[in-house]
Formats: sequence, C-alpha cells, structure tokens
Amino acid sequence: MSGADIVMRVEDVLVTYRRVGRTTEAVKGVSFELREGRCLGIVGESGSGKSSLARALLGLEPEAASGRVWFRGEDVLSMDRRARAAFRRSAQMVFQDPLGSLNPRMRVGDAIGEVLRVHGRAKGRREAAERAAEWLGTVGLGAEYAPRYPHELSGGQRQRVNLARSLCAGATFLIADEPVSALDVSVQALILNLMKRLQRERGITWILIGHDLAVMRAMADDLLVMRAGECVERGPAERVLFEPRHPYTRELLSAVPDVAGALRRRGGGGARQSGREQNT
Repeated sequence: MSGADIVMRVEDVLVTYRRVGRTTEAVKGVSFELREGRCLGIVGESGSGKSSLARALLGLEPEAASGRVWFRGEDVLSMDRRARAAFRRSAQMVFQDPLGSLNPRMRVGDAIGEVLRVHGRAKGRREAAERAAEWLGTVGLGAEYAPRYPHELSGGQRQRVNLARSLCAGATFLIADEPVSALDVSVQALILNLMKRLQRERGITWILIGHDLAVMRAMADDLLVMRAGECVERGPAERVLFEPRHPYTRELLSAVPDVAGALRRRGGGGARQSGREQNT
C-alpha cells in the first residue's frame, strides 16, 4: 500500500500528567500506522494508558501530549483552531457509557439534528429532522425512535444513537473506547455487527479501545498491546491473538484461553446480519 492509504501515523507519542508534587507518564513513546478502512484494536489492562492515548490522538490532551500524530498528512498536535474544527468533523469518539453521552432532556432525533446543524450538514430544523431519521435508519433503528428520550431506550439502542451522532457530521475515522462493555452480553454482538457493517459499507476506519479479547477477535484487523503506558506488541490481530510473542500478551490470553469460543458463546463471531439490525 502507498502512503496515501495511511489515515493516521503516530510517532513517539507521550502523555504526561503533572499533579501537585508528582509527574505521571501515562503513555510512553507509542508509535504505529493505521491504514484506510481498517480497525486497530488497542488492548491492555485498566491503567495501561489506552484511554489517555485515545484522547491524545484526537487532540484532547494538548498540554499533556507530545510527539507527532499525523492525520491524513496534518499534525493533530499542532493544528490551529480552524484546522482542529475540520479535524473534529472527520474524527469522532464513541464512549463507553451510552447514556452518559446523551443529553437526558433532549429527544434523540433532536440530538442528532443538533450535530447536523452545528456542522453545516442541515440548513434548518425540518431538514435536520429528516436527515436525523435517515441516520437512525442507518444504525438499525427508525424514524419512530426520533421523539424518544434516552431513558426510554435500551443500552444497545442508545449506543446506536451515539454511533449516528458520531457519523452524521461526516466522520470517517472513529475511536471507540470500550463501546460495548456497558451492554448486556446478548446485545454486544449486535452492536459489533453494526460496527463491522459501517466499516464495510461506509469505509469507516476504527480504533477500538478495550480489554475484551473476544471483542478484539471479532473486530480488529490489527492489534496493539499496551502495558504501563508502553506498546509491548503489535501486529495483525490473528497473529497477536494466536501466536503472541510477548510474555505479557501471553499472560492476557491465558485469562481467556478460548477466545473464539468466548465469542461464539455471546452469539458473535463477526457474522454479518442481512437486512436491518435488530433494534436492541
């Protein structure tokens, strides 16, 4: 592949937090490349620096981060205000808690419509409402969900709404931080199938943050393993999961000895559903 296929190139990124009398290095010199239309899984235990790295990649840690983060040829960490606004339209984050990510006092159709208007994707409320209904359909819901409030939806439905809000501004690059860990096991596979479909049909490039190796097996094309802020192993997901080279990776895998079996038990396996996803 040529350099034009590279969506993000990360070079020696460090994230350092300074507290009163103490300095903590949350991310220690991480580097990688991510190509168009692929999913990079970043895996590690709690406190390994996964979320700090994710925030740095989106330019959300401007004072704490150093190194270089190239997104389609532009350095995220040195963007001016205008360039950063354009970047935010292309790159979005999907958070772990689908309820906490939504305004409890705003109907979900209005929540999507607001994003459309702010980013110039709809000119008025009527057009925003029409396009919001279309986006609800894209994520496996329908226009009948537009007037509902977040508390009236299930966890899986709320995460679908969050995916619609992330994509409707025109994003083609998403960082998903533990996007299914707050959901029932029976719902997780449905959301993963939706994410795979969006990747395939819309060319979405993903970074998936998590610790669940069965989820990584279902989603990731490539894996990066973090421990105490450092990248200890990276490579194609199949190789890392089934032929790990670093002792820490083998330690993680030993806790889930049958990754493929764990995925089958939750009804996933990366299988693609035909037609509209179930409204769960």
